[in-house]
Amino acid sequence: MTAGHAHEELHHLVDRLSPNQARRLLRLVKTDPELAEAAEDQPDEPVQRRRLSIAGIGASGQGDLSERVEDLLAERFNQSM
Repeated sequence: MTAGHAHEELHHLVDRLSPNQARRLLRLVKTDPELAEAAEDQPDEPVQRRRLSIAGIGASGQGDLSERVEDLLAERFNQSM
């Protein structure tokens, strides 16, 4: 397993944790001598929030597509026949 793969896998795992599970994991990390330094609060460093990888995926520039979804589906369905 590459370091990059492990990093991504860990991000996915953390994203699936409940708030209580996340607190438990953080406690574990802070008590591990090899990991504790990385978990220390960095007052000069703001917490970076990750964006959802799917955010904006449906942006078409054509207004709110959800209002027209039935028309769009019917149009696509008719084109494929």
